[in-house]
Amino acid sequence: MTDAAGGAPAAGPDARIAHLTDRAELGDLAERYLASLDTGTFDDAWARSLFTEDVELVFPVGSHQGRAGAAAFTRQIMERWDGTHHHGSPALVELDGDRATVAWSLIASHLHFGSPRPPAASHHFQLGGRFDTSVRRTPHGWRFARMRLRITWSTGAAAAAVTSVDAETLGTGALPAALDAGDPGSYTDTHLEGSTA
Repeated sequence: MTDAAGGAPAAGPDARIAHLTDRAELGDLAERYLASLDTGTFDDAWARSLFTEDVELVFPVGSHQGRAGAAAFTRQIMERWDGTHHHGSPALVELDGDRATVAWSLIASHLHFGSPRPPAASHHFQLGGRFDTSVRRTPHGWRFARMRLRITWSTGAAAAAVTSVDAETLGTGALPAALDAGDPGSYTDTHLEGSTA
């Protein structure tokens, strides 16, 4: 975990300890979120442990506003895969009192149902991108207030129900080849069926 410019702590050992504690807790929040995507338990307790009541989630396949329904929104995305593996980079943290921004790069692997098991080659979909989040301190600890995933690249076939991504969630650079070619099994212009826009 590293500090962004402007995130230097105030002078004094107590302030330094508080700063380091906040950074550790923010890094843990990001790691817990990523790990939870692979365990597949999405319920109200899960949402309360991660999000503010007014959280905004902006993903390539759809968006959601509010902690209520965040678990169902996430479950709808994740249940389209037989398994997933999310790997994140160290988080870049910028603190500002009771608010912070936390960002990290991501490689996410998604296993299709019916895929062969190792050592056979898997049928999978992968993407690389970046999470940008706004975080607030609450009485229960740090919680995500806004989370956006931007994708830079993808490879393999997306789930059948995924026919598009929100253009605002595409990173800079060329579109993935399948998207650019209009492959119906890849991303086009609409949201995940059943998601809120």
